[in-house]
Amino acid sequence: MEPFSAFLLSMQAAGVVTSIWQNKGAQKQIQLGRDLEKAALDANLAANNLEFQESSLASMQALRQNLGTQAVMQAARGNASGTESAVGAQQKSISSTSGDIEARRMNMLSKESSLRAANILSGQHTLKSETELGRSMSKDIFEAASTGMKAFGISEAGMNLSKKFGFS
Repeated sequence: MEPFSAFLLSMQAAGVVTSIWQNKGAQKQIQLGRDLEKAALDANLAANNLEFQESSLASMQALRQNLGTQAVMQAARGNASGTESAVGAQQKSISSTSGDIEARRMNMLSKESSLRAANILSGQHTLKSETELGRSMSKDIFEAASTGMKAFGISEAGMNLSKKFGFS
């Protein structure tokens, strides 16, 4: 083998090593990005749950205040708190608050579902990126091996190897 051919092969090998090193760095970047997305998802889910809890608490406090006001107004009118009109007003307030809380709960579940769906899509994109990175690295390695085999006069085996793995 000529010295120049050996030099070119060594440069190609160095290129493959550099490519592998860069791919490892890219994989770390992809994983760091995925970890950040998971942390963001957890934070968004916690914020969504906290928002629901706070709004439910505010609704319950408003209901208690409303029921207290109704009791005071009934007493000021001289009506007993157990009369039909007083109980009807209380039931209407309780029912309205329960409906509001249920609607907020459904909104919270909808937001949570949307966040989880976005996380799944992100995971699929991450998997696609990692797969493409692995394919690229494998292709580089097999092409370098094929070129090296050709340089040593083993072109038939190099071509078969490359075709076997779908890189031709």
